[in-house]
Amino acid sequence: MLRLHPNAKKFVSTYAAALPHALLLVGQKGSGLHTYAQYLANQSGVILTAVSPTQKTSTSIPTIAVERIRALYTETRAHLAGPHFVIIDDADAMNHTAQNALLKLLEEPNDSIHFILTSHTPDALLPTIRSRAQRFDIPAISELDSRKLLISLGVKDEQDVKRLLYVAPGQPAELSRLSGDSKAFKELSEQVAIARQFIEGSAYQRMIVVQSLKDDRAGALKLIEFILLLLRRSLTSSANISSLKLIKNLVDASEAIRANGNIRLHLMCAVV
Repeated sequence: MLRLHPNAKKFVSTYAAALPHALLLVGQKGSGLHTYAQYLANQSGVILTAVSPTQKTSTSIPTIAVERIRALYTETRAHLAGPHFVIIDDADAMNHTAQNALLKLLEEPNDSIHFILTSHTPDALLPTIRSRAQRFDIPAISELDSRKLLISLGVKDEQDVKRLLYVAPGQPAELSRLSGDSKAFKELSEQVAIARQFIEGSAYQRMIVVQSLKDDRAGALKLIEFILLLLRRSLTSSANISSLKLIKNLVDASEAIRANGNIRLHLMCAVV
């Protein structure tokens, strides 16, 4: 179920009236970027193909291989009747080689082909890609709309509603996923609890957590994601220098770990 923010509703109608060659949808995780992309494409034409990251192992980072992007050269060659869309989900999962391969497609547009890219971290995309795509930031939905969504999904217990709103505020896709998957909701709640303990714990307790993740790149990035979520949420009520410093250190650590840096080293540098 797609619950549109008023600004998003206005954008959908504007987009359908004047299709850009490439669109970049940006938003926080759980905001439903892929659902938005599908909705926009189906409102305006036909989805030709969709590209998503793949994960080689449970501890590796999902990526989009350059070979998959190069395959689009053939898939998008023909001139088709009416608008056809290529959706590239989590486009920031492409490395520079894959992004350069995509850039060639964006520089030599086929009039019948339109690209919709989604990204939670758009700064990880090449500036040349960002400059060739019209950007739209998907806003979080309000607490009232989040509650209405949960009610429509059959969540009636107020405690469950509060817990869901806490771990996924304003994120319709994540609220929908968690409300129908009690196991996933439990696992997410546990991850948020670990992130909270990490923020409030001693240096020794943080070191234990860091050591447990030294060989788990995906797990380390997930922990950083939840710590940043809690820290940024706390800043809305009271800003402090230590929290701002930790946020910067964790963002730097996340970028380094994502770029195949030493997990233990960068986590330790971020929190010590």
